[in-house]
Amino acid sequence: MSSIKKVEEAPLNLDELDFDIIKRLQTDGRTSYTDISEELGVTVGTVRNRVQRLIENQILKIVGVVNPFKTGSPSVTIFGMKVRHQKLDHVIKKLVAIPEVRFVAAATGVYDLYVEVITSSNEELYRVMKNGISPIDGIESIESSLILEIFKQSYDWDVGSQSSQ
Repeated sequence: MSSIKKVEEAPLNLDELDFDIIKRLQTDGRTSYTDISEELGVTVGTVRNRVQRLIENQILKIVGVVNPFKTGSPSVTIFGMKVRHQKLDHVIKKLVAIPEVRFVAAATGVYDLYVEVITSSNEELYRVMKNGISPIDGIESIESSLILEIFKQSYDWDVGSQSSQ
């Protein structure tokens, strides 16, 4: 184990230009830096550098989002989990290591964690539950909901602006 301590970084200060770039990429992640630069009145290099900085600081991630029902993964399940709080980090670490787990979030309310699992069949879901999730020490209870159809999947929410912060 390394004795090097991670230094906490100060939050990145985002300005109006950062928010404008993010908003355009949320609408279409394939928008060219040239189009963004022309629309915002800045150089292509400025857009490229800003996007790179946002990615490096884990503020922005540009990905293709698919509908799992149309790509051969018809089994989408959301799990609500109650976890012993002293085991929370252990449970999260184990869950994120399972390839079929696509989303893990800590929450307040009825459940401590919400977990999304996407598999190619119910048989595969059962395997993940039996061999991947059930053996994890610290999970007190699990409730599952099988997603039947996705009616809206949006990632272009308002990221705010300096004037609204």
